[in-house]
Amino acid sequence: MKKIIKKGKIFPVTGESFIGDILIEGDRIISIDENIDCKDAEIIDAENLFVFPGLVESHCHIGVHREKTNQYSDNDTNEFTQPVSVDSFAIDAIYPFDHGFKEALSTGVTTVNVFPGSANPFGGIGTTLKTDMNVPFEDRIILKNSSLKMALGENPKRTHTKEIMTRMGTAAIIRRTFNEAINYRNKKDREYNQKNEILLKVLNKELPVHAHAHTAEDMLTIISIAEEFDFELFLEHATESHLIADVMKEKRIKLAIGPMFTSKYKIEVNNRTLKTPSILYENGIDDFGIITDHPVIPIMNLPVEASMAIHYGLDQDVALKAITINPARNLKISDRIGSIDVGKDADLIITDKHILDPTHRVIKTFVSGELAYSMNEERLFV
Repeated sequence: MKKIIKKGKIFPVTGESFIGDILIEGDRIISIDENIDCKDAEIIDAENLFVFPGLVESHCHIGVHREKTNQYSDNDTNEFTQPVSVDSFAIDAIYPFDHGFKEALSTGVTTVNVFPGSANPFGGIGTTLKTDMNVPFEDRIILKNSSLKMALGENPKRTHTKEIMTRMGTAAIIRRTFNEAINYRNKKDREYNQKNEILLKVLNKELPVHAHAHTAEDMLTIISIAEEFDFELFLEHATESHLIADVMKEKRIKLAIGPMFTSKYKIEVNNRTLKTPSILYENGIDDFGIITDHPVIPIMNLPVEASMAIHYGLDQDVALKAITINPARNLKISDRIGSIDVGKDADLIITDKHILDPTHRVIKTFVSGELAYSMNEERLFV
């Protein structure tokens, strides 16, 4: 069944906004124009409304840290038993029907990247998937293994007090673990080791590293280690990145900024500020993403974080890219999602105001061409 979203104000992200139509067939966008006629298509009236690509949350814990519970049995975010859990896979712990997925849909978030937590220097492997719970779980998966999650700073120190006392200790474990993988690679006769095989994919640049790092010293340390072992690095949180914006620009490090609505609940976020995105932009960096780290702050705050970044000086177009095309690029799936373009997945949201107006409401959310959320049918979702 074909669908036409008609007469909406379309924000492609990759181009200028205009009033027009979007033709959907199956799970893809097949045409975008000022006026499209298709007699056998279902008409979705978007006159006086706004149409955006589905939002992308590149760093969250939906499904592994379940909503509506404080039970230890429902929190599978961190494998606390060891500091090196390279071969822990988020996909093995994601609850497909977590309340957080519905919250994401009601916000217009159609794709999420779910990571293990940040208790371990090597936390495990993330998974990227769509948020529509009406679709079989296996069909929602975009990247079964999106990247290797690593972490520096307070969390590993606080968790593994027998193995780690200092940031030096965390860095030593990271270097030691990569060197063990190199030694494994150099053995002629070796028994299969899943941990080392994953690390070799990192060293061969087949699997990127996304590293939790808040402070300047933690970011500089993992950048140095990435250069030493020559792997692809993305920084998560990057709370003090505005303090070393020159390094970020010179090294061309891709960043995921946030969450920015937390209290300053630990020392390493004492320099957290909503000005970080605008300072980075002023220093020539415009390819960062913005994240909620759900459930650290609820995923419904993703567009609000971007709007507050505008309040503190960020360009509006850059703010929109930070929750759409930039995280899609940083996850290496921008060929499918992140903008409204012919051939891409029909992940679309219709709103009553601009998505970066904090008073907006999401009217409809489409995931892969199918209606996944309707405000009129489900009322305002909380």
